[in-house]
Amino acid sequence: MNDWDFLYDIQKSYDLDLNIKEDAALLTDKKTKAKIEIFKEGYYTDKQLTDVIYEYIVIFSTQHRHFDELNEVDEYVRRILTDDVLPIEFYKGGKNSFGSELSKAEFENLSERFLAEEFGYTEEYISEFEYEIHSWSGKYDIGRRKVE
Repeated sequence: MNDWDFLYDIQKSYDLDLNIKEDAALLTDKKTKAKIEIFKEGYYTDKQLTDVIYEYIVIFSTQHRHFDELNEVDEYVRRILTDDVLPIEFYKGGKNSFGSELSKAEFENLSERFLAEEFGYTEEYISEFEYEIHSWSGKYDIGRRKVE
């Protein structure tokens, strides 16, 4: 079985373009051109360079996640495609500072207090940042704005 076989089902289910190379795959929305990139990276675990473990990296918008198992990649990609994963990126002084992701439920509770608690800052400190949120569908997109 090829590592990327599960992507053909996703491609069909969500009507996406799919481009597969040996150690990478790219899913693209035909209408919006939004992209999900997936990379496979191998790491040797011994000095003889005989034992390799693989890691999969999924990139969407401003965020990326690392996975050890393809079933986790499959689940995460589907969560992106159903807007269950919403990347959030924070900026200070116009420069990227940090990022993460929110769920739809967390998105509904978006406030200065929630963001401060979620990311371990005081409300005063988090208010010094701007943020933006992205979603696969665009329904939950928020252009860059001040935390308040």
